[in-house]
Amino acid sequence: MKGTIHDVDAQRARWLRLRTGQRLTMEAGKDFALGGLGRYVDSLDVRLVFLPDDPDADRVPLNGETLAWLKKPRPTPYGGPAPQWGHRDRATSCALVVYDQYRDDAGWGQYLALHRHGGIEIGRGNFAYDLRDIRVFPLRHMIGLTWTAAGLQSEVADRWHLTPPFELTVALRRTNGVALGSFAEGWTEPGTGFRDFATCIEDHILLRWEINDGVDPETLALALGDHLEQAFGSTHRRYLANRGEYEGRFDPGFRF
Repeated sequence: MKGTIHDVDAQRARWLRLRTGQRLTMEAGKDFALGGLGRYVDSLDVRLVFLPDDPDADRVPLNGETLAWLKKPRPTPYGGPAPQWGHRDRATSCALVVYDQYRDDAGWGQYLALHRHGGIEIGRGNFAYDLRDIRVFPLRHMIGLTWTAAGLQSEVADRWHLTPPFELTVALRRTNGVALGSFAEGWTEPGTGFRDFATCIEDHILLRWEINDGVDPETLALALGDHLEQAFGSTHRRYLANRGEYEGRFDPGFRF
């Protein structure tokens, strides 16, 4: 990050103050990631939160024009089917939100939000799945969400003239004993082979990046893939295909 050490510390303190209120610190314990919009999601599994340099700023108008822009269909930057955010929308005091909610007395299933300060946020519930007696987080889906969010954050920065630095926080809940799955072609899924597979030994995963030279969606998404592999006990890059059409590249052959 640019500037003196005092400038860097002040910027990090500004981000930390907001993340603390959002329960996006390990000190949050059982309430990890359940602050802010995350509290409205049933069985929240993952949150991705972008913060601009000033998370207290009022840079994006929360009006109908902005909401229409946010809801506009977009192809994914990685070439696969796009995530679905839902058919409901609303404004809050801090953001515009597109979400799904299957019953009025239930929580949200997932959401995409654009904050007044200019940051993009995504939350998803019931994102992990059960494979026999194993709970699994889908690796390529996580990369796809991050790539999509980063691409949208880059659009927001261009449209509303936001400049670096940015912070990206990725939070995964209830990860102890959980495996990664949804690998690219040529990799063995957990529970389907004879080899042992690694699982996460941490209760929750919190990853963060400081982005100082503009948002590069592909670089950021693939870096997340590497960090997730490590957090779940592996040094492989199982989001890259071992064979087939996408050999050596990110394999977008999955659906949300």
